[in-house]
Amino acid sequence: MSYVTLAEFKAAITIADTVDDADLQRALDAATQWIDYYTGRTFEAVGTSTDVMYFLPNETDRLSVPDLSSVDELAIDTIGDESFDVILAADEYDLLPLNLVPGQGGYTEIRLKATASSWFIVGHQVRVTAFWGFGAVPAAVQQACILIANRYFHRLSVPFSMWESPQTGELATLIDRDWDVMNLLSPYLTSGGAGRGAGAAWVLV
Repeated sequence: MSYVTLAEFKAAITIADTVDDADLQRALDAATQWIDYYTGRTFEAVGTSTDVMYFLPNETDRLSVPDLSSVDELAIDTIGDESFDVILAADEYDLLPLNLVPGQGGYTEIRLKATASSWFIVGHQVRVTAFWGFGAVPAAVQQACILIANRYFHRLSVPFSMWESPQTGELATLIDRDWDVMNLLSPYLTSGGAGRGAGAAWVLV
């Protein structure tokens, strides 16, 4: 599902008919997929039940995870036989970033406290039972989706990345970076997102 509905998109770009609905929806879907790629996360609603996911930690005190709202159980395999013999208490770790809105997702890291009874072992699995998801789609993400989708939709009529200004009739080349989109999405970048770092690829043309 795209981060903006077809009706919301059409209202934003003032299209009333249904002639281009298929192309508009495809542009929205592509924009949504690109936002996921750029930020390294999906802005899905928090699940109504817990699910189990397995991870291989790269460090002994922290674990990067997809967006989650709360952890029901954190189990560590310290033997290497996937028995998950150690289950940590909730007061032995923190969910980061701190100070998120209660009930909202968006935690992307589990950090063990110095007083934890055990540590992650690199190469040994960690089992996380949690409520996964981000929560409500932020307004900034929805606006970025509209901007990107509008660009994708009109790209079909812009050969060789050249467009004509409707005000002056002058030709110009589409820039390869949309700084408005980048600024809107910057608070939501994760370490796994393509937008992290100055050398990130920009693929909007």
